[in-house]
Amino acid sequence: MTTLALQSLSFSTKILEKIGAFLKKSFQGIMIGWMVARQTQANRHIADILIRSGEYRKGEHNYYTLLADLNQKTIQNIHKEYNND
Repeated sequence: MTTLALQSLSFSTKILEKIGAFLKKSFQGIMIGWMVARQTQANRHIADILIRSGEYRKGEHNYYTLLADLNQKTIQNIHKEYNND
C-alpha cells in the first residue's frame, strides 16, 4: 500500500512541476514582450528627440535607421539578459 501511495504522490508531483514550468515560461514570455514593447516605445521618443536636436542629421542616420538600430540593440540586450532556450 505504501508503494502505491508513493507512486501516486510522485506522479502528482511530476504533473504539478510540469504545470509550474509551463506557467513560469508563459509569464516570462509575457513579461519579456511587455519590456520590449515599453522599450521600443521609449526608443521612438529618443530617436525623435535625437533627430530634432540635430544630433544625427549630419551622418548616415535618419529617424528610421536610428530607430531600427535602437530597437535591434534593445532586443539583443533582452535576449542576452534572459537567455531563452
